[in-house]
Amino acid sequence: MSTYIVDALMVGHLPHSALAISASSLGNTIYYALVFCVIRGLDGIMTLVAQAYGASDLPDCLFTLAQSSLFILLGTPLVVITTLVSLALLPHFGVPPDLVAETARYLHALLWSTVPLLLYMALRRYLQSINRVTLITLSLVSANLVNLLFDWIFLYGHAGLRPMGIAGSGWATCVVRLYMMALLFGGFAFALRDQRLRLSWSLFRPNLERLRLLGRIGWPSAIENLTDLGFSTWMSIVCARLGTTLLAAHQVVLDLDAFVYMVPLGLSYVTVARVGQSFGARETHPTAAVSAVRRSANASLVLGLGYIAVASLLFSGFPRLWAGLYTNDPAVITAAAPICLICGVLQLGDTANVLFCSALTGLGDTRTPFLANTIISWLIGAPLGWCLAFHSSLSLSGLWLGRAAAAILTGAVMAVVWKLRLHALKRARSAPSLTLLRPLGSE
Repeated sequence: MSTYIVDALMVGHLPHSALAISASSLGNTIYYALVFCVIRGLDGIMTLVAQAYGASDLPDCLFTLAQSSLFILLGTPLVVITTLVSLALLPHFGVPPDLVAETARYLHALLWSTVPLLLYMALRRYLQSINRVTLITLSLVSANLVNLLFDWIFLYGHAGLRPMGIAGSGWATCVVRLYMMALLFGGFAFALRDQRLRLSWSLFRPNLERLRLLGRIGWPSAIENLTDLGFSTWMSIVCARLGTTLLAAHQVVLDLDAFVYMVPLGLSYVTVARVGQSFGARETHPTAAVSAVRRSANASLVLGLGYIAVASLLFSGFPRLWAGLYTNDPAVITAAAPICLICGVLQLGDTANVLFCSALTGLGDTRTPFLANTIISWLIGAPLGWCLAFHSSLSLSGLWLGRAAAAILTGAVMAVVWKLRLHALKRARSAPSLTLLRPLGSE
């Protein structure tokens, strides 16, 4: 998130800053909606590598990573072509020509970062799953300094280069992602040396069974990314109908909520890794593995819900303070205050939801989270929010109450699903032929 803030600050000081900010925002909306579908499609790496690592099968971990490269080869042209097609369609949606031109300059540079971004995400999932996270942390923190430096060089024309304007932000992002990818390649090389493994071309030969497993886990996550994005977009469109003041208040609370959500999101990665590792050990230690799966999920829940309980109290207890960090408009601050109270409640549901979903992902189940989140959000949250926003006096608060109801209900449903899955996992100790809970690698 801080990388986006750095970009926004640097772009905002360009000449014609309103145009530059608009072009950057529009370009990011198009590009990241597409590229994150491919990134979420790589979720199978974490599940399979974590399970293989838990079973002490290090060569299989490497084999999964090598096979995932085929998804990157297919995903890269898909992202590039779809982005360019979306760009070409902008004039048909009434976007002004000057904004289309600036967005095109930005995206034509940003697209070159696709391959390093996808490679970074694949390596990150691999290293997380084998308990090597130091370089990941270093890459994320230091990337802000690298981004700031190259934004300064490319956007404004320093170090002997001509000013590139908005395109410079895209090229700076390319440099940052190459840097982050290089760091993780270093961590990957150290891991191979420590594990006495070698990367050979034979590992990249397509294996239909492994590709099927990766795809079976990845595609529900990719589609869920689209449905989540669609729901967020729908909320913003509805807010636009309520007026600019309420739309601004909505955006302020949305940004604050996203910042608070980063901790549960980080815990979701470790939940996938720890649950997957514990589950992978069930062939050699079946009784201990079931207990370890439960302990891994419970540890994440204690940390996540404990954090979010404190964060929600602070969030809902001082709404005007947080909203005042974004704007000095008293009308926007007043409109944002009750939404912060609602958001403080829904954060509990969101945290429980993401952690239970991640625990299920560690077992190889991404379809249940996808179905639960999509159905509850669109069949309950969206209609309820619409009715409360336009058929009551609640307005923006009603829209967020619909979102809160969906978040809390989804968290409760996923808690029940997790309990049922644990019971099934216990029974699977005496019935190893159960397909749903058999280690994915044995299929």
